[in-house]
Amino acid sequence: MFAWLRNVYQSWIDYPKQPGDLLSERYRIFSLLGMGSYGLTYLCRDEHSGQEVAVKLPRPSKRAKAAQLLRREGDIMCRMDHPCIPKLLERVEHPNGMFLVMEYISGRTLEELIFEEERTFTERECIVYMLELMERVLHVHDRGYMHRDIRIPNVIHREGKPYLIDFGLALAVGERQEDIFAEAMLDKRAPERQDVAVYSDLYDVGHLMLFMLYSSYEPQPDQPPGSWQEELELSPPVRRVLERLFQLRPRYEHGRQFVLELEEALLQLKDQP
Repeated sequence: MFAWLRNVYQSWIDYPKQPGDLLSERYRIFSLLGMGSYGLTYLCRDEHSGQEVAVKLPRPSKRAKAAQLLRREGDIMCRMDHPCIPKLLERVEHPNGMFLVMEYISGRTLEELIFEEERTFTERECIVYMLELMERVLHVHDRGYMHRDIRIPNVIHREGKPYLIDFGLALAVGERQEDIFAEAMLDKRAPERQDVAVYSDLYDVGHLMLFMLYSSYEPQPDQPPGSWQEELELSPPVRRVLERLFQLRPRYEHGRQFVLELEEALLQLKDQP
């Protein structure tokens, strides 16, 4: 009974703000972009400049912990400097709390491309796309952080390029997830995903690749479901890459190892008739 009441209370207190609401007498809300473990992100217009921006507020039900994590996310974003990673424009502190104002990346998420627009990717197209995305991921790694949430909703396709967004779960190498997120996480990751290491991001990259490769998969009539190894007709180099990403073979210890093998796989595909 108590758990039910708590869920009802959290749903009520976290009810999204409405279009037309004004934040800090400057940012006019258009729509809700997304709701995460500790934050709500809105598409807004900056009434001073007319610019569209993304504004992330802490979830009221998470109280001070959400604000703490949001400040931390802002600190991480300040350390990024890449044209395909959104910039932090402002961190607003006010008597009733705080929020982040970020560059708004318009476009379609990779999730929307695959499931709504039914975009398909060949092996070659998948590799080319992943090489571009990994250039952004390596930028994050070079800054000493793991993104830890590389998923199809967090990749935005804009003018033919992938943009990497949402640093809400990012951690610096050496940090402990349980120390940072224990009180704020709504969902629990599997024990093997707790390490703050390169291979945890690459594990996510493997799943993202599978979504892209499955986009062109057509099961045969009466075909029973199977593993990706059984269902997908993959070239040997792409299969080997995926097996290393999922640690079925010796895992990658650095993202550049993965990029080199991707480039080799692409060359082999180009040599095929």
